[in-house]
Amino acid sequence: MKSGRNYLPALLFFTGLIAGVPLGCQPELGTDPPEPDCSGFGFKPISLTQLKRYYPGETNQISDSLQWEAVVVSTDATSNIFGEIYLQDAADIEAGGLVFYTDLLETHSRVPLGSSVSVNLKGLYLGLSSGAFELGGSFSSFGNLSVGRLPARLFDDHIRVHCEPPRKPVPIVTQISDLSDSLLNTFVMVEKVEFISAETGLPFADPGTEVRRTLSDCFGNTLNVKNSGYSDFYAQLLPDGHGSVRGVLTKYRNRFELVVMSPLDFDFNTPRCEARVLGMGSDSVLISEIADPDNLPEARFLELFNASGQEVDLTGWELLRYTNANTEPGRTVLLEGLKIPAGSALVMSAYPEVFQETYGFPPDKIVSENGPADSNGDDTLVLIDPFGNVKDTFGNPGVDGSGTPHEFEDGKAERRPGVRTSSPIFNPVQWHIYNDSGGHDTYKDPQNAPEDFSPGNHPSKAGL
Repeated sequence: MKSGRNYLPALLFFTGLIAGVPLGCQPELGTDPPEPDCSGFGFKPISLTQLKRYYPGETNQISDSLQWEAVVVSTDATSNIFGEIYLQDAADIEAGGLVFYTDLLETHSRVPLGSSVSVNLKGLYLGLSSGAFELGGSFSSFGNLSVGRLPARLFDDHIRVHCEPPRKPVPIVTQISDLSDSLLNTFVMVEKVEFISAETGLPFADPGTEVRRTLSDCFGNTLNVKNSGYSDFYAQLLPDGHGSVRGVLTKYRNRFELVVMSPLDFDFNTPRCEARVLGMGSDSVLISEIADPDNLPEARFLELFNASGQEVDLTGWELLRYTNANTEPGRTVLLEGLKIPAGSALVMSAYPEVFQETYGFPPDKIVSENGPADSNGDDTLVLIDPFGNVKDTFGNPGVDGSGTPHEFEDGKAERRPGVRTSSPIFNPVQWHIYNDSGGHDTYKDPQNAPEDFSPGNHPSKAGL
């Protein structure tokens, strides 16, 4: 934790200094905010993606006259955060966000949640910490330059609010298993979570202390929630039940954590995991087709097939991707709420618009990029049932598929029509595999979308 960032409001009036600035230089808490300025700063506008290129690998002061158009996705109105303003790119929600550090008090009165702002970048310091970008002033510790709090007297020189009224920010919907560094400092909604049973009945925080509480999904994946003991709601009890929570995703000691603004950010209205009724196990649910089209990578998909004569409820099932030679799974797809009718297929895609334009119908489930349905042909896919059993496997975890019997780069892997029972151990004989290199009884025959693929129409359907 960098020094100079964790001053708490109750201490400010006793120290007489805020990040090295005399207390008398701070604005009074009741000061009216300045009038909105529609013109910004008149500098050359750049995107967040372009701004990140100004980071040379170490904290750096920006010397060019530039401005960035951003949206405020945080508020200190409840005092759960202090000296931090989280900003996202106004034009591209997928570009991510950054945190702006200041020692200005009650920033929500100057830059309300949902405000559009112009940021004058000239003279600010840009840094990177735990994979997240930062803007602000600077401080030096043991000879190392870091991003620190911008003095309050300089705040209006660097942030101006636009004329249009604030709009409620729209969160990026995700799950714990899909969190990644690309979401850091962005406003997210994490679904299908609950506080761990050991913390139910506890308050958000203890008085005067920063506390981290733990969220979990029904599969043991966890996410911290950071709460301040100076917040307006620190003494309220954590919500019980299961549901979703909104906040800004950050990282602390290489663990993802969520910064919430209010207890209203939680929507826990369903039973906790232990009260849920899981789906059923089955040996008849198969990974039936995995696509990596040579001509259109965004048309990738993954298909599951139910070879049995009864519907299978996939509640509690999950699909894992072992990328390249990794021995630990990366992105996971939870199959909650999905059912596969007898003799039918279910198709997943990370690019639903491209999928529908290419194949003429929407996918059954939209999943995250770089997950099991977005493989580039050298990964391992594993299907797990609600009871933790490996039911079906394509490839070998820990083995890079390039040049092996499970490479389908620029092609596809399709289950042979006669296979109707899942296999927890990869058996190449059960597959037709096409790629751009051949060998290992695979076909050197790159496949193009849509003509070489059949999502949702597995050949075994004809025999049921």
